[in-house]
Amino acid sequence: MANLFRKVLLFIVLAIVLIPVFFVFAIRFGDLSVTDGERILLGYDEKNSRFQINEYEVFELEGNDGPYIIDNKVYSVDSANNFQVSDLNAHDAYTVLVQNEDKDQFSFLLDQNASPPDSEYIMPDKLLAVSDIEGNFDGFYSFLLNNDVIDEHYNWTFDEGHLVLVGDFVDRGNNVLPVLWLIYDLEQQAEAAGGMIHFILGNHEIMNLHGNFKYAEHKYRKVAELIGGKDDLRENFKTLFASNSVLGEWLRSKNIIEKIGDYIFVHAGLSPEILPLNISLAEMNSLLRANIDKNLYHKPQENEKANFIMGRKGPYWYRGCVMNYKYYPRITSEQMDSVLNHYGSKHLVIGHSVVEDVSSRYNGGLIRIDVKHGQTKNSGETKGLLIEMGKQYKVDDLGNKSDLL
Repeated sequence: MANLFRKVLLFIVLAIVLIPVFFVFAIRFGDLSVTDGERILLGYDEKNSRFQINEYEVFELEGNDGPYIIDNKVYSVDSANNFQVSDLNAHDAYTVLVQNEDKDQFSFLLDQNASPPDSEYIMPDKLLAVSDIEGNFDGFYSFLLNNDVIDEHYNWTFDEGHLVLVGDFVDRGNNVLPVLWLIYDLEQQAEAAGGMIHFILGNHEIMNLHGNFKYAEHKYRKVAELIGGKDDLRENFKTLFASNSVLGEWLRSKNIIEKIGDYIFVHAGLSPEILPLNISLAEMNSLLRANIDKNLYHKPQENEKANFIMGRKGPYWYRGCVMNYKYYPRITSEQMDSVLNHYGSKHLVIGHSVVEDVSSRYNGGLIRIDVKHGQTKNSGETKGLLIEMGKQYKVDDLGNKSDLL
């Protein structure tokens, strides 16, 4: 018994000694750090050859970025990391420089007539949907180009077709601004041609409006610091898409759910628990716009419907259409039918939860389009949904098209 006690004691002593040593070596030589996104709790500064304990992270600019148009100022970063500020001229065309191998660029004009879209539309002859691009300009560009939505010069070529963007076009990638400005520009072109772009907000768009920088590349945290000028990184990050910015005002005009023909498009899904609340699609969008700057997810208020729409089971957070989740089980076939019947729809199209391929479930009632997109042009891995003359196809950024079974 004494020998066993000594062995256990020795094991505990070794663990106490060796685990911290291993952890220190991992931080020093394994590029490991402990951070909360704003402070480095424990890390190693290679440049100055020293350990870091509870220090603010230092973020750097990383080349071309912008423009950020806020109030009457235009902020941008050039290829030499010079931060530039100029006065806004609402009639100028502004150039966007993409950070990619091809050094793509395009220009846009400001839209003076942006207004909230409707919640329901008639199905067009052709509709293309894609989700969760997350600042991936190359994959997005080749997907649009090879599915005849645009030409090589960023001109809309989809005629009267509709392009549906099912949320999460920001965060993670390093070309968030080019992706957003391209959508912004194409929206105007589509309208002029008789077509339309439907930008459905996802949880990451909402998180950005709330100043949540957790998934943003470091360069966006730095430019937020330069524009915001405050000590609080969250407050600085809010300035990038604040209501007094062009992109912030534009995003705030968008919907979280739309019905086009027999199809409902929503970022995450619809929980069956929404049915007793009897919230129409239009009311969901109105509730979102009225509460978009409130963090009802973490700080609910008295409005039960608003709390649900902005909460963990709301349309841009709910994962139960795809999986058992920590807060709820996966939706059943009967519940899916109830949701679809309640909203007079035959199909629910969602992103948010990654699946292996564009696919359907529940006898075609659910269509899942969030896949792991390719990070380069013409990878064949950036995929979406095409609905053409009533038929459903899965398509990729090489222009391949196959029946959605």
